[in-house]
Amino acid sequence: GDDHPDARRRIASQLNALADNLPAAAEVQPLIVPRDGANSTILQEIAEVLARLARGETIPLPQGEVEKAPLLLPDAWSNPAYLHFALKTLLATLLCYVFYTAADWQGIHTIMLSCVIVAQPGLGATMQKTWLRIGGALLATLIALLLIVFVQPWTDSLSGLLAMTLPVFALAAWIAAGSERIAYAGIQIGFTFALAFLSWFGPLSNLTELRDRVIGILLGVLVSSIVHLYLWPDSEAPQLKARLAQLYRQLAQTLAARDDEVQQVPLFAALTESETLINRVAAEPLGTYAHPWPEAKSWPARATFRQAEEILRLSEGYRLYAAPEDTFLARCARRLEAYASDIDAQQNTVERVQAPQPDPANPFGAPLVNALAALPTWPLASSVIPRQATRS
Repeated sequence: GDDHPDARRRIASQLNALADNLPAAAEVQPLIVPRDGANSTILQEIAEVLARLARGETIPLPQGEVEKAPLLLPDAWSNPAYLHFALKTLLATLLCYVFYTAADWQGIHTIMLSCVIVAQPGLGATMQKTWLRIGGALLATLIALLLIVFVQPWTDSLSGLLAMTLPVFALAAWIAAGSERIAYAGIQIGFTFALAFLSWFGPLSNLTELRDRVIGILLGVLVSSIVHLYLWPDSEAPQLKARLAQLYRQLAQTLAARDDEVQQVPLFAALTESETLINRVAAEPLGTYAHPWPEAKSWPARATFRQAEEILRLSEGYRLYAAPEDTFLARCARRLEAYASDIDAQQNTVERVQAPQPDPANPFGAPLVNALAALPTWPLASSVIPRQATRS
């Protein structure tokens, strides 16, 4: 049914009053909509926008259709990273082709395809796709082997073939449609299983092809990983530190904003991007000698991200109970700005910022102070030049 009819009527009357007295900017009393209905959030947002219009504030319009990205980035001809990536992928593929030709081993033709598939901009993305390809290929090969040995001899009908293949493709589709972190494994399961189990118009009895495909995949990802790690390693560790600092600056802006100016969608997008980048950097071989940023393994990146989520949750709770003249969140924002600068410079100055005192009557005040006090300490910037710079 229709929820909050009184609020709807008041908003409609305020809109009519504003339209009749637009040059005079008639004052609109703030409207508080109880949060107990399906459309309460939308009605509250409409009321806040209406009040801002009555005050004569400038309200930015929603972003329209995003312009399509150009085929080539502006720095495509000046940034050496693109050339390095192309050369690394080409070198890995050529090495695998030479081995494939010299060994005259036709069954491992997947060795070259693996080099192209796992090659990704960024060392972490490459390693992520490497493990997903290995895991998906091994699982699909194991399933195909079990079906060929134990199930296929007992059936020779179309229904038997469907009973063997449909569950595997359903599993592959379910994984591929799930989380982006493992979606490629589902694609690899379906692709490898189809090549291994459906490559002939009849029952399979030769298991050599299954073995050769797996060997080709393992050799291809091994060569590609070694080339991408030791030749111009493209680590995203510096971008991670800058991304976390920017996240805390956005969080500080959210805390410092008025209730009717809070924009959480960009902050949630920043949280998602930060978590994705943390997972990619965690996939990098940080413990190897060839990694250009070995100090990244001591960065409290994941703890810093979790603390940002906790501060956002507590700050929104504090905002619900805060008095109109309460400035506690604005003082918390200054502390977060100082912490963001510490992440950028890898210094420890946030302790020198006086801890803000909340309203004792607000139930979220003390937990928010504790969350600010529990911000992870980033290690001091090392005086050692990154290995990537020493090799250049």
